[in-house]
Order: sequence, then structure tokens, then C-alpha cells
Amino acid sequence: MLVVAIGVGWSTVIGVAQVSDRPAVFLAAGLAAYGAVLAAGGWLLTRRLSTRAATRARIVGAAASAALVLVPTAWALIAPNAPRAVPDPAGLRHWALPDGTRLAALLVPARPRATGDPIVFLHGGPGVADMDHDAPVLGKLADTGRDVWLYDQLGTGRSSRLADPSGYSLERDVADLEQVRRRIGADRIVLIGHSYGATLAANYLARHPARVSRVVFSSPGRLVPQVGDVSGTGMIGRLDTRQQLAVFGSILSPRAMLTWNLVRANPRAAHALSGDDEMDARFATLYRQSAPGLVCADRPTPPTPARPGFYANQVPLASTRQADDIRPTLAGLRVPALILKGACDYLPWSFATDYRRSVPGSQLIFFDRAGHQTYVEQEAEFLAVVRAFLTGAPSPVPPWRGAEPPSNYQGVR
Repeated sequence: MLVVAIGVGWSTVIGVAQVSDRPAVFLAAGLAAYGAVLAAGGWLLTRRLSTRAATRARIVGAAASAALVLVPTAWALIAPNAPRAVPDPAGLRHWALPDGTRLAALLVPARPRATGDPIVFLHGGPGVADMDHDAPVLGKLADTGRDVWLYDQLGTGRSSRLADPSGYSLERDVADLEQVRRRIGADRIVLIGHSYGATLAANYLARHPARVSRVVFSSPGRLVPQVGDVSGTGMIGRLDTRQQLAVFGSILSPRAMLTWNLVRANPRAAHALSGDDEMDARFATLYRQSAPGLVCADRPTPPTPARPGFYANQVPLASTRQADDIRPTLAGLRVPALILKGACDYLPWSFATDYRRSVPGSQLIFFDRAGHQTYVEQEAEFLAVVRAFLTGAPSPVPPWRGAEPPSNYQGVR
């Protein structure tokens, strides 16, 4: 009976949240449903007892049942600390978008002067901006005579958060990237997209092919996002037991678990219960705990971004609208493209080969000592390969032409 009551109460919270954004309404409805089921069950179980015994049993049962649900409920009302504050990098600027939101952007100027199309780096996630650690590496490509731009996508890093989180989407990120290109003032740009950033780069290329002169897909995410895709959880399977328990402990805390479920029912309701500061802090903790799964076992764990965007990450992943298949459009383009894949990347090998099949003339470079963070784990090799690609020189690492991965590949096929 107790299990049924908890199930009914939880389902009521999620159901009411679909029509009301007010936490007081959907939480009260869930508690009322829980109490009603328990009261009905208690009456049924004790109706044949004497009046005195029935009263005593109902009081004890009510007290135990209330404690069982009120303690987690109280825990769920306690919000964690806000994300830690970090100073802005020198030269950071904020660009206003047409709807009043702002994107944080950083320029690493070309050295010695700009002679080629500017580079725009697209971080992963979605929602995992880490300009503080990405700029020192990607900025070294400025020695190719190209300005290097990094920006935090909407809802993450130092960029604006949306009051209505249901506005986060791949389509919005594509539109924002076009605004970035216009703000830079470049007729064409070079895109370097990492993980989800590769998905964004491919979708931007499909919609604005004349605006891209070259593109690099680094540890690419799925080319065409799928409803219910769980490939992003692959890194957890690479953690040891202690690390996995820490991750599950963060995910299964009552307030976090409720918010994650509410995102799928109604992002506005989730946001009303748990705001950006709270959930960004939770997301940063979860990233830190799962980060060992991003890299090869003998590599240092990558640093944790100061302010990843929870809703910018979760709302697109929870979308039930199937993304447009851009493969037919890409098949008709002739834009130089490079695909970079690490030996122990947690994302499947098939993602990289999908890009190679879909983008004519693209080349796949295999990094034998890197995981998901190729530009962190094999920085010198990464920069050498990308510099050669940007200048039209032969790659210092021969392209991998096989359909199957190399024998030392450690990830999922």
C-alpha cells in the first residue's frame, strides 16, 4: 500500500506540473494524493479491527507514513549552494541578441595579423561552457593568422539564462551562431565544434553553407539528435564503483531527482522549483564526479567548468520532437571537413563515421592516446593536425580510412 501511495503521489506531482508551473500547487497535489491513498488503504486494512485497535493502528500508520514522506520532502526543499564565482578572463565581452539575452564572447587575436577567416569554437554539452580552460588551448591557433573566437552558448557559462527554459534548443543555438557570425563581421567563418558543438556546427553548415569555409568536428556528438538518446551516459559506465556511487548519490537526491523528472514534464515547473543557480551548481558537481569517464584511464581528470548550464543541457535532451535529418543537405556540399576521434572516447565510433559518410571529402583522424577531450589529452598533436588542416598542408597523422575502428580503440562501436 505504501509503495502504491508513493507512486500515486509522485505521478500526481508530475501530472499536475504539466498544467501548473507553481511548486506550491503540484507539490501540495502530490502530498494530498499520497495521503488520500494511505487513508483509504489504512481504513481497508483496519476496518475489521475493534474500534480501539483500529484507531491505534491508524495513528501509528499515519505517523510512520508521514515521516516517510515528509523527511524526503523537507530534504527536497533544501537548495544547495550557488555555483562558485570566478573572475572573467581579460577581454571578455557581452553581445546583446535581438531578444535581449546576452552571449559572453572572447577574442584571441590573430598573430601577427589576421589573414584568414576567423575561427569560432563551439563548446560541448549542450550547456558545458568552459572558456577559462578552452581558450588557452584553442587560442594557440591564432598563430595561423586567424582570429579565434570562443563564446558561451545561451544558458551556460557567463551568458544569459532564459526565464522560460523551454526556449533552449538546437535550433536556437544555430540561430545564435548566425548572430555571432554577424557580430564578428565575417562573411565566412571556420568552425571547430567539440562534442555537441560538432552537432551544432553540422546543423549550422546545413543551414548556412555559404558562411562556412572549413569545419572541424572534434569528438562529435550524434549528427542528428534522437529522441530519448542515452549515448551521453556512456561515460558513467567507465567509472569505478566508488565513482559511480558518488554520481548516483547526486542524481538520486530527492530534490534533484524531482527536478530532473519535472524537466521532462514541464521545464517551466522545474525552473520554478529549482532555479538556475541551484541546478547549475548541481550540474557542476555531477560533471566533476563523472569527468574521469571523459578521458583515458591514465590521463588526468579534466577541470570542472565553473558554471555549466543545467537547463541548457537537459531541456534539449528531453525534447520529444525529432530533429531534422540534415544528411541529404550535407551530401550536396563541398566544404573541407575534419573529424577527430579518440581511442577511448565514450561516444560511439558510429557517430564519427556518420559524419564521414555524410560530409563529402571529410577525413577522419584517430588519436590513439585520447578520450573525449582530444585537445586536452593530446594538445600538441591536436594543434598540429588542425593547423595543417587550416593551412591545407598534409596531416601529420594519416587519416583513418577503415569502416571499423583501429584495433586499439577502446570505446563503443
